[in-house]
Amino acid sequence: MTSMIDIALVENIISKHQIGEDTASLIKQSWNRIDAIDESKTFRYEPITEFEKKLTNLNRLKEKATESFRPFADRYQTSLCAAMGVPMMDSISKARDAGIYEAFYELFGLTNAKAKRFGLAALYSAIQGQKNEVQDTYNIVFDRDSPWTFRNEVEHMEEYARYHFNSYIINQVVNGTNPFGPVVELYENGAADFIFMQTEQDGKVKEKLATFHTVSTDIGNVIAVHMAGDDNLFHYRRWGEPYFTLNAIKEKTKLRIIGIADQRFVTS
Repeated sequence: MTSMIDIALVENIISKHQIGEDTASLIKQSWNRIDAIDESKTFRYEPITEFEKKLTNLNRLKEKATESFRPFADRYQTSLCAAMGVPMMDSISKARDAGIYEAFYELFGLTNAKAKRFGLAALYSAIQGQKNEVQDTYNIVFDRDSPWTFRNEVEHMEEYARYHFNSYIINQVVNGTNPFGPVVELYENGAADFIFMQTEQDGKVKEKLATFHTVSTDIGNVIAVHMAGDDNLFHYRRWGEPYFTLNAIKEKTKLRIIGIADQRFVTS
């Protein structure tokens, strides 16, 4: 929940940059929505049976999120993942033209703090979860020499939350439409991470939206990997396992992750 300090900082930023009343109202509304995301619920392990009750709604939200970026992907002949950068960059340009870019530069300090709280909740959750094995080359003090650790996983969740939260706010304020609305809605419904992935199954390559969720299983607390359209939960990963790892919940599927536009996707 927003602290009195956060509220005062938002008001100070608005006043300092002489933001008009209408724009100020949009800033406050969009910030309040992001701040209201409850990371304590996001990173609560729940039984698979309880999680699967949410899948109808999750699939509905994923369809909305996918279709919100498809026009950009079609227009620029790019992936859905890359298409997310189009409205974000457009909003940055509009913010510059409107003379409020510097206000967002300061405002995103608060949004980034929210993402850090999101990441902190993820870190505590990861400590209580099943993790991948540490490689011999991994330096446990400096947290380097491997992209596949539970700590790096947490950093990725924080990084993407920051990107999505910031993109939502700036689009909400300076654009008439906001394709990041359905993205935030997924976070409001417990998504710990949101990634478009290139998949292959039965020779067919398709880009699918994946969200990650914390669930409890027979082997312990893990990350559920839910692919758009799946009516049941088929896959999970241990904290820090490579993104191309899909462990079977019930029975192994033929789905493979063959790529994502992300620095952590390294198969070697």
